[in-house]
Amino acid sequence: MKVRKLFGILLLISVFFAALIAFYYHDKYRSLLDDNLQSSAEDALNQLAYTQREYTNLYGQMLSVLDLLKYNQTLTDFILTPDQEHQAALTDLWSSVLLNQKWYTRISLLDLSGYERFRVNYDLNVGVFLSQAPAQDVSNDPFFASAQALKNDETGVWGVTLEEEQGQLKEPYTPVMRIFAPVTIRNQRVGYLVMNLNIRYMASRLHYSPVQDFNVDIINQRGYYVVSDQPEKLFGDYLPEREIYRFSKLYPQSWQKFSQQQAGYFYDNKCLVVFNTLVLGSHGALHLVIDMSQEQLMARSQQAVNELIREALIVFCVVMLFVLPVTTVALHYRRHSIESKLARAALNGMTAVMISNTSHRIILVNREFEQMFGYDNQQIEGKRAYNLIFLSDDLDIVMQAWNELQKNDVWEGEIRCQTYFNQVLTAIMHIQAVKNSAGKVSYYITSLVDITARKQLEERLRHLSEKDELTQIWNRRKFEEQLQHHASLLERYPATPTACLALVDIDHFKRINDEQGHDEGDRVIKAVASLLLQSLRNTDFLARVGGEEFAIIMPHTTISAAEVVLNRLRIAIQVAKDLDVTVSIGFTDLTANTTRSYKCADIALYDAKSSGRNRVSLCYSDDDIA
Repeated sequence: MKVRKLFGILLLISVFFAALIAFYYHDKYRSLLDDNLQSSAEDALNQLAYTQREYTNLYGQMLSVLDLLKYNQTLTDFILTPDQEHQAALTDLWSSVLLNQKWYTRISLLDLSGYERFRVNYDLNVGVFLSQAPAQDVSNDPFFASAQALKNDETGVWGVTLEEEQGQLKEPYTPVMRIFAPVTIRNQRVGYLVMNLNIRYMASRLHYSPVQDFNVDIINQRGYYVVSDQPEKLFGDYLPEREIYRFSKLYPQSWQKFSQQQAGYFYDNKCLVVFNTLVLGSHGALHLVIDMSQEQLMARSQQAVNELIREALIVFCVVMLFVLPVTTVALHYRRHSIESKLARAALNGMTAVMISNTSHRIILVNREFEQMFGYDNQQIEGKRAYNLIFLSDDLDIVMQAWNELQKNDVWEGEIRCQTYFNQVLTAIMHIQAVKNSAGKVSYYITSLVDITARKQLEERLRHLSEKDELTQIWNRRKFEEQLQHHASLLERYPATPTACLALVDIDHFKRINDEQGHDEGDRVIKAVASLLLQSLRNTDFLARVGGEEFAIIMPHTTISAAEVVLNRLRIAIQVAKDLDVTVSIGFTDLTANTTRSYKCADIALYDAKSSGRNRVSLCYSDDDIA
């Protein structure tokens, strides 16, 4: 009967604590899912803001190219005298733009009635070629009416369409966006210059994300996919069989949000839909979208959920480890001291346990403690714990723990310890004060769990996540962290010495890949990275931020000093024996505005490229770059 009663009491206690712990951790689980949804949405919004900024910057560059081409003397000569000589010169000019930029599928010249006078096509696989098809009549195309309505100094943009040839869709299907402008000679309009932008190629180059789940889709103004990693969803407005994938039908509530706000997120049809609107001219509005299914959201939180489950099980086991023995001891041995029985229960646990008196002198340790620290019980009995196993550098933490014990009777935290063999380990330490019947502390029970291996693994994984795999220098993620750090210093301490930001790009790198293969391209990138690293100062920061592009942060460096350093790098690469490449470098003075600083450096790099390559160009942060 007594055994049945004891078993019943233990069962009731177990069920009670199991229900209590389950209720508490279920609430934490719901909070964890809500936090994961919020953090996923914020991360996706940040990714879309970055992608939008990349598109906007590229769009500005394309408008500049359009202006340069429409005012170019070569085009004027061809319009006035359309002979073979001027046509060849115009072909060379446009071919150079198509080959170097790669963003366009076609550059064409229309007369005032909408007929093509001349065009040059570009295909990523074929290269530049002159169309053999008859000249097209686009006078009935809606975009031509928009072009006719432009003033002479204006530029137009037409939304994404599939590229056509003689009124028929061109295969393979290529989504393009047209930018165009009137061409004038002596203030007299003579035609229109039209450039078709390859939206798919732009997306492949600009949709960079360090997060694998973030696949950026592009939706047009009518709610159809124009860019997606799922090809079957594309071009539903042109291909009737794909109408079912219309975004506005799949996510109707989210689609309503698109017209109400610039950016945001919405939980629609069991998916998290995050969006940002990209406006390129009056007819060029597009929606950048990241949608994450319930499975993807759960996968992002799976590690945290697993840790929560482990924590709940550990808490339950720990509670049972203490509660069940204590209950058993209390029922069978009421005459014995509760404090001593708690100590025995602790010593029978699975972790290293140390019992110390109120002066923090060691009374007893268990076998796990002896194995962890290399001491036996007789060696350390009566000695102060903080003099024996804790590092002198962490004594402040230990003293803080003792002070906390005086107030709350319990303390838990992470601390470094030293073994008998002078090895340093990291442990989770839990200290519990045990009181007697008078309410005074009799002794302390300290448990320690060795987490050294886990801490080392975390540090190694963090280091690997910030290194570029090919060159073993810092990657873009680390660069953005350092750039923000230096910008924050400049914002917090305006008197901080000048710092400079530089972008380095290998000239004609595509030619190396095309003519000598990607293995040689990889070797060149590694060699350039190594040479840059050797030639820079110890205080400078170097990272690979793109395929053949590197970034350098030079703290405490003036513009003139930075120019000297960068020219030295350029010359070192030019004269390197095992390299047959040159680099173009653009730099600027770093400010608290990281976006503007990067844009200034990028503009300077573009200037260096446009001015003949193998040179260093400067764009001051206060220059007008609009």
